[in-house]
Amino acid sequence: MRLLTKSVPILLATALVGCTDPQPRDHFASTGITYGTPSAMGSGEYRIPIEFETEVVHSARRIDSVDAEVSGSDILITAKSALVSDKPGYPGHVEVKGAVPGTYTLKYRDPDGTDHTLGPVTLP
Repeated sequence: MRLLTKSVPILLATALVGCTDPQPRDHFASTGITYGTPSAMGSGEYRIPIEFETEVVHSARRIDSVDAEVSGSDILITAKSALVSDKPGYPGHVEVKGAVPGTYTLKYRDPDGTDHTLGPVTLP
């Protein structure tokens, strides 16, 4: 029994390590998603610097990764957070692949599919 009571917290913590959860837009402050000027990385690949500030300080949660996809004239992003991770974490930018130069609308997509417009972004 003693081994079990010591093992359960360790197993629980291990299960949570690396576990990422997509976050809804309201997880971040109203002006808490900011983005910079995109740069071209190669044919159809771009890097957009994006910073996230949460509405409430979450003790052990951090942005782990951000998914990005092009859908028509929109670039849709969704941030995923994790409690603890052995990965280096979010690098401060998203990589967009399969896009052509032009102006897009950057949107945050909630896990339930609701989109929130962040503003225009021009890919060079």
